[in-house]
Order: sequence, then C-alpha cells, then structure tokens
Amino acid sequence: MALPVFAGTPAPVTAPPQAPSEQGWTLGLEIMALQPYQSEGQYDDTDYDIAWRGSLGYQFSDGLFLKGSYFGYKTDTDSNEDLDVASVDLVIGQNFKPMEKLSISPFIGVRWASFEEDYGDIDFDGWGIVIGLDATRALGNNISLYVTAKQSVLFGSDDYYDDDRTVLISEVGAGLQYDFCFGSVTGNVRGGVEGQYWSGVSDDDSEDMSLFGFVLGVNFRF
Repeated sequence: MALPVFAGTPAPVTAPPQAPSEQGWTLGLEIMALQPYQSEGQYDDTDYDIAWRGSLGYQFSDGLFLKGSYFGYKTDTDSNEDLDVASVDLVIGQNFKPMEKLSISPFIGVRWASFEEDYGDIDFDGWGIVIGLDATRALGNNISLYVTAKQSVLFGSDDYYDDDRTVLISEVGAGLQYDFCFGSVTGNVRGGVEGQYWSGVSDDDSEDMSLFGFVLGVNFRF
C-alpha cells in the first residue's frame, strides 16, 4: 500500500491574515490629563495637566499603513519650575486579524523627542527608533477593549550640560473603544488610561521621570 506523499511532513505555518481595510486617510486626536512623577520624588505640588496627541496617516486596502504623530505636554513641577516634553513619530505598520474578534497592528519607525526641565536644568533632544503595537478585542455592540504599547530608544545630547545621553521611553495604555460609521467615514472613540516612563533623562544625574493619567480620543478614516 502506497503511503501518502506528505506523510510525516509538518504542516506549513501560515502567517496571520492581513486585515482587509478601507483605503483612505486617517486622522486622530487625543486629549490627556497627565500627572508627572520623578524617581527621587523631586517634583512637588504637581497636579494633572492637559497633554495632547495628534496623528495623520494613510491606510492601504491590504492593511499597510503610514502614520505621523505629535505628542506634547507641559506642566509645573514646583514654583516656577517648568517641565516640557514632546515627541514626533513617523511609523509604518500592518493590520492583522488572527481571529474574528481580535485585531493587531504592529509598527516600527523613527522618533524625535525633547525633554526640558527647569528643576534639573535639563534641555535634551534626540533621535531614535520606536516600535509598538495596537490591539483591539471586540466585546459586542461596537464596543472593544484596546491595548497599546510603545518602546523607543533615543540618542541625543543635553544642551545645558553639553553631554551625550541615551534615553529609553516606555508607553502603555488600555481602555474601551466604541466604533461608529456615518456615510463613507468610519472611526472610533477611545477612553482609558496611559502611562509613560522616561528613563535616564531627569535631573543632572540621569534620574527617571514618568507620566500617568487619563486619555480621551477620537479617530477617523476618510
């Protein structure tokens, strides 16, 4: 009796299917209420202040996307002591749909970021690489659970101390998403929490700084 031709041959591993997407421009805006923290507890009298993130991109029908985004935040860490941080990302990514209710969008790109702190006389800016992931899990009735994560490493210099620094920025967020559609425009509204950890950037001895708070955002696809 002849044996099957592929007997004993491992089944081929297939990649997660690309998520079919409507081609078009994407636009996003997030308003955040964030509070700063410092690893040595040097920030006094801090409170929640407004930050914002805006994005503009283009999504292709096969799930590939390009996106640029800007994040900005400014607050007082003590009397007349300002903290001002900003970042700009340019990334390329791909939408995947490994399960009917699960969507995953990994991405990679470049980042520029700046960190200005009156308390430590810090004036840093640098360039580097950012990688990240955005995932949603549908719960029903157009409501989903979303999770985001980013990691970047930056190489730059401090203008005040005239030294070179390596800065790591870790970001995580989670919350609920509501999807909507009107006419040819689709989009979603998100509400959740976000945390950022800036390593080796605060004070003159490379302490860490973090931000934590709440986020409300809206995204459109035209």
